[in-house]
Amino acid sequence: MATLLAVFILAACSTQTAPATDVPQPTAEPTAASTSTPAPTPVPYGDFAGAEIPPADPERLAQLTKVLSLVPEGFSSAVYLDTDFLRSNESLGAIINPEVLGLDVALPSIATGLVSRLAVAADFQPRSVVTPFQSDFAIADMLRLAGGFGLQLGGDGPTTYEGHDVWGINVLGTVLAMATADATTGVAASGQSITPAEATALVEGSLDGFDGRSGSILDAPGLSALLANVPSGFAAGVLSQCETLPLFHDVQGLAGCTGVVVSADILPGDLVVFHGLIGFTGEGVALAALRQAAEALESEKELQGFEDLGSRQEDGNVRVRVIVDVAKFAEVFRLFTPGN
Repeated sequence: MATLLAVFILAACSTQTAPATDVPQPTAEPTAASTSTPAPTPVPYGDFAGAEIPPADPERLAQLTKVLSLVPEGFSSAVYLDTDFLRSNESLGAIINPEVLGLDVALPSIATGLVSRLAVAADFQPRSVVTPFQSDFAIADMLRLAGGFGLQLGGDGPTTYEGHDVWGINVLGTVLAMATADATTGVAASGQSITPAEATALVEGSLDGFDGRSGSILDAPGLSALLANVPSGFAAGVLSQCETLPLFHDVQGLAGCTGVVVSADILPGDLVVFHGLIGFTGEGVALAALRQAAEALESEKELQGFEDLGSRQEDGNVRVRVIVDVAKFAEVFRLFTPGN
């Protein structure tokens, strides 16, 4: 019994723990109050030299090229507007429209309000204007609706040209002709002192280009490739003869220039970005043109008050990006579109 008691006492002693010893903790050093560095305000565009510029949106490019294919090859420039987009933005639509841009549109005003997209091409020798367009309405229905507001359709109805309907129209004494390219795509033509036969010949020439029986402005060398490499926008301009571009008015012509394409789109902060791509006959010619135009570009930046300006060479092309306040759209757009 004594032995058993001793075992229990030894066991109890072996399970006792030594009292905890306080370990001194290091004294914390006082730290300075942390200060946060404010993040820079983001800008809607980056450095142009290394910026990746996206190509045209395939769907919007298809819409643009379809409309421009109705501009005959005899016209060297055209302006394109996405009127649906402009109507969806009231403040933008008040600043940017054919009237504000000084464009003589062959469509009567009642019909212009019914189109989704249009282009304007002018030949200043015979003073003629061709206006290809697309509408959400069938062309015949659009004309019927416009007729209810006083649009006079000549004759007993449309005549037929190569499977397309062609109308002669009189608007308050102004002679014009209109034709359907397909159900919702058409073209109108008018001009100063133009005869009905001459107006009809113009739209028939547009239809020939659309159907491939003759050339269109898109057949100018390299122009279609330029179009595909410019970001899509609500407005565009194309030039197939570009030796005298207003953007470079201080430069004595752009030797070796083969074509110009420009697009315009909206940026945050009531800004508009213009993307211009200028084609040349070779890399050396493009580099020489860029060097020649550098001073002229900076001069325009100061004169027009550009928010940002960038230019660079890309193989045989010169790319230009201009960012301005939306209120300056019309003035800057004209720098890329002589004659319109």
